[in-house]
Amino acid sequence: MAGITWAAATLLLSRAVTVPLFNRDLEAAFLAPFVCAFFHDSLSCFWLWGQRLVAGQASTWKKWRKDYWWIVLAAAVGGPVGMSGYVLAVKFMGPALGAVACAIFPAVGAVLAYLILGEKLSLFRWLCLLASLAGVYGLSYSGQLTGDKLILGLACAIMCAGGWGLEAVILAKSFKGGIKTRQALQIRQTAAAAVSGMLLVTALQAGGFLGEIVTKGPSKLGLLLVGASGLATASYFCYYKAIEQVGPSKAMALNVTYAAWAFLFTVLAGGWDLVNWQTIFFACLVFAGSILTAADWRALFKRGDN
Repeated sequence: MAGITWAAATLLLSRAVTVPLFNRDLEAAFLAPFVCAFFHDSLSCFWLWGQRLVAGQASTWKKWRKDYWWIVLAAAVGGPVGMSGYVLAVKFMGPALGAVACAIFPAVGAVLAYLILGEKLSLFRWLCLLASLAGVYGLSYSGQLTGDKLILGLACAIMCAGGWGLEAVILAKSFKGGIKTRQALQIRQTAAAAVSGMLLVTALQAGGFLGEIVTKGPSKLGLLLVGASGLATASYFCYYKAIEQVGPSKAMALNVTYAAWAFLFTVLAGGWDLVNWQTIFFACLVFAGSILTAADWRALFKRGDN
């Protein structure tokens, strides 16, 4: 479910970064991915706060624990670094190929989990993970991209993979301390929005541009970002729950199927030019490799198990 909802959010984000407001001059075009990433995390934060206030569970911040700082750290790398890299990759490569290229993050996360957490993967699972990544890059080369856009897109995908891979490892450490999924997600999105906002206002000096977007009121951009943030919030919750239940490597291996879903949704939205035998083959390879990486074969075939 994390993969499916993230793919749908990606499609909306790809439309958001191409609205006329971001095409009026070079500065607006440059700021588009960073602004969309900021509003994406900020609106997701509001979604979560609204849900918790309605449910009477807004006590996360009243009882602050030291373990929560791990989630703040995860947000600092997963939000401004990972999310901005993702939106940039989508901007340069399109929703289908951008999503595919960023799917390298499970490999980065698996290596970091091995080095930092001591989480082990069997040779079979490593091979399956490599197969899914081979499918990812097979998909990226089956589309139509110019050399410059491909290089820029892959550079941004590496930026995204580093941020998201490290985020998953940090989160796995925090979950071992007993933090619940909803608490972690609320803290993560709030911290990510705050850090992204500070970077936009200070480093990129985009305070005036942000104010202009807010004062314009409801618009096509606003509707796209609200829809994308709602879908992404559902995706984050499913993904965090998976990390909590099965660990970062397995969760990332299943979550990476968003790349194939993004291809499917792009085709259904009119991108039939991306369909050929290569995309079908490599999409199947992504699904098969990811699922086999996550499967616990010893438990599955153990005698006495239901």
